[in-house]
Amino acid sequence: MGQGFCVIGLERAASGFSSVRPVPWGGGAWIQFPFERADKLTYDFDPMPVTGPHFEDQRAAHPRKLGVVTELELVECLKQAEVATSVTGLFGCPPHPSNSGMYANPGNAKRSICGCEINAIHFSFYAGRIRVALALTSGDTLQDLPVVDRDWCEFADALKDKVGEQPEIPARLEEFLNSFAKKKIAYSPIRFARIGLTRPFMGNRCWLMLDSLFPLPNTAWLAQFR
Repeated sequence: MGQGFCVIGLERAASGFSSVRPVPWGGGAWIQFPFERADKLTYDFDPMPVTGPHFEDQRAAHPRKLGVVTELELVECLKQAEVATSVTGLFGCPPHPSNSGMYANPGNAKRSICGCEINAIHFSFYAGRIRVALALTSGDTLQDLPVVDRDWCEFADALKDKVGEQPEIPARLEEFLNSFAKKKIAYSPIRFARIGLTRPFMGNRCWLMLDSLFPLPNTAWLAQFR
C-alpha cells in the first residue's frame, strides 16, 4: 500500500472470527511493521469513523506480539470468518469487469474482505506484477486480479532475481507459476483465497485484489525454477 503495509487480522466473534483492519494514527498504512503472517498480536484500539465498504477499520496503536499459529491453524480460522461461495456473495454485490480488472461500487459493497474456496487458479505476469484468474467452487470466476499478498509478491521477486535482466522474464515466470506452483496449490489441503477491495479510486471504484493465497509459497520451490 504505497510505501507501507495494509494490515488485516482476525478477532474472535460470538461465532467464529471476524476481520479487523488496524489503522495507525496519522495514516492508512504501517510504515514499519516488524511482524509476520500468523503472528498473534494485540493493539490499543480506539473508535474511528469508517467509510464503507471498509467497515473493518479500527484505529490502532502499539502492536505487541503474543504468540504465533501455524499456517494450517490460520486457514482454519479464516474459514470461520467472512466467507462466500459465489462472486456476488463476496461483497454483497456483483463486481463489474473492466479492462483494468474487476471493481465494486463502494456504495453497494457490504464489506471489504472475504474468503473463498477455490477450484483452480491461473497466473499471468503483467507490468512487473502477478495477476490471477480464480475459479470458485460454485463455478463462478474472478478475472485479472492483482496479487497483493506480500509472500507471493516476494516469491515472484525472488524468481525474477534468478533470471536477471532478460526479455523473456514474463513468459518464464508465467510458465513456472502455471506449472509447478499451480500444482502445489491444486493439491494442497489448505487451498484458500481471501479477496479484498481497495479504497475507492479511478472513478470512485473499489478494485478487487487477491489479498491472500494459501498455501503460501515455499522458498524451497525456487530450486525448481531454471
